[in-house]
Amino acid sequence: MVILQVLAVLMVTMLIALAPPANGNMLLVPLMPQRTAAVVAVEQGALIVAKGRFGQTLVVRGRFGAIAWPLLREGTLTIGAPAVLCGGTPAA
Repeated sequence: MVILQVLAVLMVTMLIALAPPANGNMLLVPLMPQRTAAVVAVEQGALIVAKGRFGQTLVVRGRFGAIAWPLLREGTLTIGAPAVLCGGTPAA
């Protein structure tokens, strides 16, 4: 039972850490191989900031409300962009 509680706390902590901001940098994680995520994000007003650290991920700056659903329909998950996953250094 204690193990399940610890796992639940870890999962909630991870979800909070990866929650995308309403406005700001977000990490686009393709769930299917394709090249349309950048196009869809830019069409919705996002600015491409950098290539992500892993695979085909991409860091963009924009409004979560504007880009999340169009990107999800294209098979791309939008999460927060922590520096560790995006090639930057954590804030001191």
